Amino acid sequence: MVAGKQILIVDDEDSIADMIADALRDEGYTVEVAYDGRRGLEAAQRIQPALVLTDVMMPFMDGIKMAELVQREFGPSAPSFVFMSAVDCRDQTQLYGQFLFKPFTLDILFDTVETLMNN
Repeated sequence: MVAGKQILIVDDEDSIADMIADALRDEGYTVEVAYDGRRGLEAAQRIQPALVLTDVMMPFMDGIKMAELVQREFGPSAPSFVFMSAVDCRDQTQLYGQFLFKPFTLDILFDTVETLMNN
């Protein structure tokens, strides 16, 4: 069991968000899910996660804007971010965190999460 550190998953594709959440829960992580950027921002403010896995392109607020607002609000205690997208937008996300191309394997997801959660 991975105690004390919560992960927030933000993706407007419910099936992807739920699949990632279930896989991480099976690995012992505590996970919360939000299905758009605005709800993701609200959840981040409420739970103060250690890590946010977010889609880039979403309704109401994209993942990059959400990361910008979270980092501005949290300052040095801001969570790590991993952006997930089928579109290469690494140049836009590099200021805020890591990038995973969709689709990715669970092994890549687990390796990325483990590395960031243990830092």
